[in-house]
Amino acid sequence: MNTTVMQIGTGSSNPSMPFSRILRAYFIESKYAFLSALREPAFSVPMVALPIFLYLLLAGLVLGPGVIDNPNASLFLFSGFLVYAVSGPGLFGLGAGLATERQSGVLKLKRAQPMPPAACLIGKMVMAMCFTGIVALFLIPLAIWIGPMTPTTGQAMGLMLLSILGVLPFCAIGFLIGTLVSGTAAPGIINVIFFPMLYLSGLFFPLPKVLETWAVIWPTYHLNQIAAHIAGLESGIDIRICIVLLLGITVGCTALAARRFARAG
Repeated sequence: MNTTVMQIGTGSSNPSMPFSRILRAYFIESKYAFLSALREPAFSVPMVALPIFLYLLLAGLVLGPGVIDNPNASLFLFSGFLVYAVSGPGLFGLGAGLATERQSGVLKLKRAQPMPPAACLIGKMVMAMCFTGIVALFLIPLAIWIGPMTPTTGQAMGLMLLSILGVLPFCAIGFLIGTLVSGTAAPGIINVIFFPMLYLSGLFFPLPKVLETWAVIWPTYHLNQIAAHIAGLESGIDIRICIVLLLGITVGCTALAARRFARAG
């Protein structure tokens, strides 16, 4: 009996989890967040298949010679669709997913488990990064095949890196939305933000002068400028400003969401 009491006392006096188990907890949560999203057609099909299909339809069939004969048009269309593919998983995966888990009580159950507090959020973030990386793996070769885009190895690696890291500002925005609204309202609110953000930032077509001035308020505009710069197009704004603004959005939205998350759960 004394041995039992000593063992219990020893376990309670050192409740911290070993670092290897913490890493494993993050890995397992990320793995199952990805598998869960992949097995959900309402998420995986729009996030992966739709950008690839629409790019192939527009660049390869509808616009056709207009894209093939004009390198600038090809790069412009490619960078727009890459940003479109990058922005969705973070907003919908973290925003709608987190809001749904909050509403259903799953998040409370996860937070009651002996797992790192941030594992749920990191898992969803890694899931979104994996989805954007998968789409980029298809979009870049597809753009080379349609032509006349011929990126160097450095440019291709830069675009891949941008597709993976560029999802972070949208994860932060999704995190903030997920802590503010219910799971029922989250998809509608995200759609109200997502589609104007795509079209009013000039991803797919040049904007009229009256709207061009306001395009800078959207994070998709700044990510598109970075993508176009890496692909070889001349950007309309200093890339360093774009990077700083995207970092500011990421840090600011994450801080606000974390404060709200700590208070309300």
